[in-house]
Amino acid sequence: MDVWNPQFATLHPVFQQLPAADAWLSYQQWPECEALQRLLPVDLQAQSGMPIQFVAQDATLPFPALYYEERIFQHGMVATRPANWHDFFNALMWSQYPRTKVQINAQHAADLQQYGKQRTPQRDALTLFDESGVVIVSTRRAGLQPILDFDWQTLFVEQRDAWGNDMACFVIGHALLEKLLTPYVGVTAHALLVEVPPAFFSQDNQAQRVWLDHVITDFLAAGKLLSPLHLNPVPVLGIPGWWANSDAAFYQQSSYFRAKSRERPGSILGILDGLSG
Repeated sequence: MDVWNPQFATLHPVFQQLPAADAWLSYQQWPECEALQRLLPVDLQAQSGMPIQFVAQDATLPFPALYYEERIFQHGMVATRPANWHDFFNALMWSQYPRTKVQINAQHAADLQQYGKQRTPQRDALTLFDESGVVIVSTRRAGLQPILDFDWQTLFVEQRDAWGNDMACFVIGHALLEKLLTPYVGVTAHALLVEVPPAFFSQDNQAQRVWLDHVITDFLAAGKLLSPLHLNPVPVLGIPGWWANSDAAFYQQSSYFRAKSRERPGSILGILDGLSG
């Protein structure tokens, strides 16, 4: 069992993306499913129409013969291990990106129905994004191009001042959040890239997340995430403020900031007008 730390939000700047991160300070023990449930939209449903609910993954877990994703789709039950950072952060991501999580689940369920339990490239991609995904946004398409080119010097050094101004990284993956409790050089995310209108950065964090939740859901629903190669690997500790990386020499570590070794079908989602979702 993991050790609960109510001050986890102080361990890395990424946790400031979580709504009301300081609210956990009053919890001297692990939050139970009931507390996590209160974070969800009250009418959140799987695409099957079943209400989403967190249920303890223990000896009482219903429908033990079902896969994790099947149980969510058929019964709305998100199996959640007690005293577990991985599942705690998963619950928080359900509260932040509910449409995205429902869509990921629906595509897992459809894939299982069509192809059986043997994993497909699409399911691998959905899992990778769900676990280690980020969305990197910029008002400038040219600001995102270095990610496709594996040009880390341009991304993190030459355009360093862009981060936090017209460029940002939003974490989707709950396994990535778990890693950032105790980050280490080597932590890599898998990104979708979105060119956003300038008005995006005048919105508060909640409005930004709601807008992105719609954008990601539409992208996934269009069936465009076909394999892990459609995601873009990013050494996220290069992001200013995410590590002690103010010295340009940090970015010379070729084992972390790797050169491009093959072509990938990743792309930049085009600019989208309007922020109402």
